[in-house]
Amino acid sequence: MADDGVHFEAGEYWYAVRSKPKKERMAAASLASMHGLDVFCPQIRFRRKTRRGPVWFQEAMFPGYFFARFDMAEMKRAVAYGVGVMTIPLFNNRYVPIPDAVIESIKQELDEGDVVDGGIPLEVGDETTILEGSMRGLKVKVIKVMDAEDRVAVLLEMLGTLVEAEFPTDALEHKPKHRVAKEE
Repeated sequence: MADDGVHFEAGEYWYAVRSKPKKERMAAASLASMHGLDVFCPQIRFRRKTRRGPVWFQEAMFPGYFFARFDMAEMKRAVAYGVGVMTIPLFNNRYVPIPDAVIESIKQELDEGDVVDGGIPLEVGDETTILEGSMRGLKVKVIKVMDAEDRVAVLLEMLGTLVEAEFPTDALEHKPKHRVAKEE
């Protein structure tokens, strides 16, 4: 089908929708409540250093985008002019549907709140990799965790000898996590 020279598939499909900056959840919720659309706005949870210490943040997994399932012929205008929506992206003058399997694959990695943890803190005994500096790529083993300083002590092998060294946690690769642990 074509609409003003722009092509799209007939029927109901998932599409990426571009939102205003930092308005992904608000735009998705607005389309869901005003038009009854099935929307999906996956989030990622991670720790970041701040002046007051490490803080947990939650942001869109795909910054500036969320997904909505709709029939382009019937709902294009309502979606494109929705609250918090900037546009429905075009690729080669086409609105490209996202296969259901792609959306389902992303959903499988999320919890009930559509959130995935960006990594879980390192623990004593974990094997990890240095991500920056002159020792980048070196495999190390965590021997001590210093939460208050956001640092860990690791054992690394240098010239055939095991050496203890301290690194900030953000200089080391964190373990991926498939589900967010529920906080009590």
